[in-house]
Amino acid sequence: MLNFNWLADVSPVWQWVHAALRQLNFDFLRGVSPAAAKGVFLALFAVSGLLVLMIPKASILEGVENPRWWHNLKLWALGVLAIIFTIYYIF
Repeated sequence: MLNFNWLADVSPVWQWVHAALRQLNFDFLRGVSPAAAKGVFLALFAVSGLLVLMIPKASILEGVENPRWWHNLKLWALGVLAIIFTIYYIF
């Protein structure tokens, strides 16, 4: 656990920060296994990928006079999500 007690002696602003940091207590997550946490994050990336797929193509290509395949932002977003998903899956 990080020790932020020295912040309270510096200034009133840091006293507020110190009080806020004490509220960030994630000890209740101590029992969650790393595999379960990894699964939750991978599921969040999969859900965000599904949300990207739900964006209508007309709104993505709006204003593009001569649309090419690389103008489709869904492909770029899914590519980036796939890279991040792979990194989280490996590590």
